Amino acid sequence: MDNSLNNLMFNNWGKSGPIKEDKNSYHLLAYHCLDVAAVGTLLLEKDKLLAKRITELTGLNKEETQSLIPLLLTLHDLGKFSERFQNLKPDLLKKLRHHGSNRAYILRHDSMGFFIWNSIWKRIWDEDCLNLNNLNYDIYDWTIAIEPLIKAVTGHHGKPPEYEIHGVPVNCKELFTEEDTEIAYIFVKSVLQLFSGTDFNAAIRDDDSGDPFENLILKFKKSSWLLAGLTVLCDWIGSNNNYFKYVSEPMPLKEYWNRYALKSAKEALYDSGVLPSTVSLNTGMEVLFPKIKTPSPLQLHVSSCPIEKIPQLFIIEEATGNGKTEASLTLAHRLMSVELANGIFIALPTMATSNAMYERLVRTYRNFFQENSDPSLVLAHSSNYLSDEFRTSIGFSEVEELKQYSRIGTTEDETISAQCSRWIADSRKKALLADVGVGTVDQAIMAVLPTYHQSLRILGLTRSILIVDEVHAYDSYMNTLLCKLLELHASLGGSAILLSATIPAKLRQRLADSFCKGLGVACGSLKETAYPLLTHVSEMDAEEIQIGTREGTGRTIYVEFFNEQASVEEKIVNTSKEGKCVCWIRNTVDDAVDAYEKLVNVLGEEKVDLFHARFVMGERLEIENRVLKTFGKESNESTRKGKILISTQVIEQSLDLDFDYMISDLAPIDLLIQRVGRLQRHSKHGSQRVPIFGIFAPELTENPQENWYADFFPKAAFVYPNHGKLWLTARLLAEKGQFTVPEDLRFLIEGVFGEHSIEKVAPNLRIWEDKAEGESRAKIDAANLNSLDFHEEYKRTLTQWVDDLITPTRLGEETLLVRLTKWDGKHLIPFFKDERYSWELSQVSVRKSKIKKAKSYEKTLEVEVKKALDSMPDKGKWSILVPMLPAGNNEWAGIAVDEYNHEVKVRYKQKMGLSVEK
Repeated sequence: MDNSLNNLMFNNWGKSGPIKEDKNSYHLLAYHCLDVAAVGTLLLEKDKLLAKRITELTGLNKEETQSLIPLLLTLHDLGKFSERFQNLKPDLLKKLRHHGSNRAYILRHDSMGFFIWNSIWKRIWDEDCLNLNNLNYDIYDWTIAIEPLIKAVTGHHGKPPEYEIHGVPVNCKELFTEEDTEIAYIFVKSVLQLFSGTDFNAAIRDDDSGDPFENLILKFKKSSWLLAGLTVLCDWIGSNNNYFKYVSEPMPLKEYWNRYALKSAKEALYDSGVLPSTVSLNTGMEVLFPKIKTPSPLQLHVSSCPIEKIPQLFIIEEATGNGKTEASLTLAHRLMSVELANGIFIALPTMATSNAMYERLVRTYRNFFQENSDPSLVLAHSSNYLSDEFRTSIGFSEVEELKQYSRIGTTEDETISAQCSRWIADSRKKALLADVGVGTVDQAIMAVLPTYHQSLRILGLTRSILIVDEVHAYDSYMNTLLCKLLELHASLGGSAILLSATIPAKLRQRLADSFCKGLGVACGSLKETAYPLLTHVSEMDAEEIQIGTREGTGRTIYVEFFNEQASVEEKIVNTSKEGKCVCWIRNTVDDAVDAYEKLVNVLGEEKVDLFHARFVMGERLEIENRVLKTFGKESNESTRKGKILISTQVIEQSLDLDFDYMISDLAPIDLLIQRVGRLQRHSKHGSQRVPIFGIFAPELTENPQENWYADFFPKAAFVYPNHGKLWLTARLLAEKGQFTVPEDLRFLIEGVFGEHSIEKVAPNLRIWEDKAEGESRAKIDAANLNSLDFHEEYKRTLTQWVDDLITPTRLGEETLLVRLTKWDGKHLIPFFKDERYSWELSQVSVRKSKIKKAKSYEKTLEVEVKKALDSMPDKGKWSILVPMLPAGNNEWAGIAVDEYNHEVKVRYKQKMGLSVEK
C-alpha cells in the first residue's frame, strides 16, 4: 500500500504557514505524525527511566514498548484527516483533495481523532490488522482495553477528548465523510506496517493474579495518564518548525521516517532541554554541600542509611534551622544515584519560600550531576520572572516570552507551533520536566486535578524525586490533594521526601498510608513519638528512626503573656531603647497597620518597619530586601540596633531572620513554633542572649466564654477558626512557662492536635471546634470530588474537564489582582517604576469581596485606561486597573466596586500599603 505515492493520505496537510506558491508552505499530515512518533522513539531510547516506567505500567517488555509507543503517537492527530479540519485552509483543501467544502470545524481535531478511530475500529478488527481476533477475546473486549490508550494520544492538547458538541452527543456519520474515514484507515494500516512489531497480546500475562485480560485493562488505564503526558511533550517538540521543516513531497513512510523524522527528532530532542542530565554517583553531604564542615546527625544519617532500588517515602521531622533542606537534597541525590529518578522537584507553600529555595539551589544544584552535563534549574510559580536570580539564570529573552505568554490561553485551533512557543515559555509547566524544579506545591498538586496540561505534570513528576517542604502548612483540602498526589506518585514508581518541624502524628500516618496505597500495600501503624524523627516507608517495611540533635543547637525558650495591647507596645518601646531589635507578628494586616501607626507615633518612622502582603509587588520586594539586610544573617550591630519590625505571617516560613526579642499574636501552636524559629536564630548576633518569646492573647481562664478569642481578635477570629485549639495552645505554654527545642516539640504539637486533644478543650469553646471540624470535612469532600480518579483512564467525566470550570489548588475566599496606576489628568503611569515589569510590580492581591471590578470612568480617563490595558503583556485580562490620585502625605486614593456593586475607596500609603473603605 505504501508504495503508491498517489495514496490518499498524502492529500492532507498537517501544518502550514502562509499560503504561497512554494510547494513547501505546508507539511503533510502523515509526516507530522511520524515526526512526533520519532521524538517519542528517541526519547525512550535516551530516557531509560521513563522507558522503564512505561514498560512496567503496560506490562510489555522493552522491545514491545519501543514498538507500541511510536505506533500510538502516530495516531495523535488522526482527527486532522477530517475534511472539517482540512477546510480550515480552503485553498489547501482544494489543492490536495481537489474539491472545496462547506463543512464547518465544529469539534477540535484532538477530539475528532478519538471518534475517527472509533469509526474505523471495526474495519481494523475485521481485517485483523492488529492480529487480535484469533484469541479468546472479542472486539468488545479489545475496545475496552485499547480505548484508554487512544483517548490518551488523541487528547494531546491538555485535556481528554470531548464527547459532545454543544451538549449533543457526537454523531460520527455526520462528523466525517466516507473519504475521511477511508483516508484515516489507509493511514493507520500503513503505520501498522511501518511498526510491525506491535503486539497488544504480549501485555496479557498469565502469571498475574486474577483475570489476565482484566489486569491488562487496568494496566492500560493506568498507562493512559503517563501516555497522555508523553504525547503532549512529543507533539510540542515534534511541532517545532526550526527542526522539522515542511515536506510536501509524497514518499514511502519508511523513507520519510529514516530520511527526515529520526534525524530531525534527534536534533530537536537534544536542544529541547528535556533529556535527563547524567547523575553524579558521588553522593553525601560533603559532596553536595562542601561548605558545611560539621553535618548534623540527620545529615550524617541520610548520607549513609540503606536505600533499596524501589519506590520509597521519607518523612523528616526536625526543628527549624537544623538542616532539613540539605538532608532532603542529600537523600534525593542518593535515590537518583540508584536510578530511582532523573531529577528533583521541590514543592513549597508560598512564592516567597520558592524564591528563597531557588536562590539556595543556584549555587549547589550542579553538584548533583556529572561535570560534563548541563542540568536545568527552573523556578515555577506565577511571578517567577520577578525573581532577580531567576531572570539572571535564564536570560532576558526567555523571560520576555515567559511574561508575555504565561497566562494567555487560546480557544481557536491554531497550528501547534504557536501553542508550543507559549508552552515552552510557561516555565510553570516546564518546571516539572527540568532536572531540578522549584515551585509552589500548587504546581505539583495540579497533577491530580483536571487542569490544563495536567498529564504533562504527571510525566515530569514521574521522572523526579518529589520533595514537599513545610507539610504542616496546608489545610485539609490541600492535605487531601497531597495524599492523592503521593498515592499517584507511588503507583507510577516515584519516591518522595516530606519535611516538617511540626507535623501531627495523625497526618504523618495519613501521608504514609496514602503512599503505601499507591504501592498496593498496607502501611501499618506508626507509633514512634521521638523527635527529631525519620520515617522511612516502602513496600518492604515502615521504619521509624530516632535522630540525635546537633550538639549546641538545643535551647530553652521562655514564654511571657500579654493581655493588653498597651503593655505590648510598652515592652517593644523599652526593648528598642535597650538597643535590641524586635519583631511583632500580627495575625491580620489591619492589626499590623494599627500597631505600626501607634509605635511610629512614639519612636518615629526610622525605627519601625511594616511588612505584609498588601503592598504592591515592587514595594513588597523592596521591603523584603530591606528586612533581610536589617535583620538577616548578615546584618550587623549598626543595622539592627533598636529596630522594630511589625509583620504578618509573611515572615513565618520564607525569610532567614534573627530578632533579639519576638512577640506574636496568639496563633495555633505549630505556627508559634515556626515563628519562634526567628528568635535569636544565629549565634553571631550574640550567644549570651536569653530567648524570650512574648504572646499577646486574651486572659487565660479555665472556663472561657464562647467568644473568648473572637472578642479579643475580631478580625483574626476568621483567620484561625479553631478557637478551642488556640485556647489549648495558650494553656499549654502558660502552664509550662518555657519549652525546650527540640525535646518538647512533639509534646506541644500532640497536646494541641493529638487524637484526644479535643476532650481537653473548654466546653464553651467546643462549638468552634465542631464548626471547624465540619468545615474541614467539607474541604476533604471537595478535594475528593475535585481530584481525578486514577483507577480509571484518562477521560472526561460529567463534572471534570468541563470548559470554563476552574478547579482550585487551594480553597478560600477568591482574590483579584489589582493594578494601581497614577493619574495626572492626562496620562496613566504604573504605580511602581521599572524598566521591564512596571505593571506586574504595581499589582497587589485583594479579596474579591472587597474589590470585584473597576469603576466606570469619564471618557478621557476611560480612553487612557484602555490604552494602559492594551500596553500590558496580558492585556489586563486577569486583573483590574485602578487609577489613583494624590491625596497628600504620601497617600493616593481611587475608586473601585465591591461584590455588592457599591463604590469603595481605595487608599494607598507608601509606608502602610493598600486599604479599602466603604
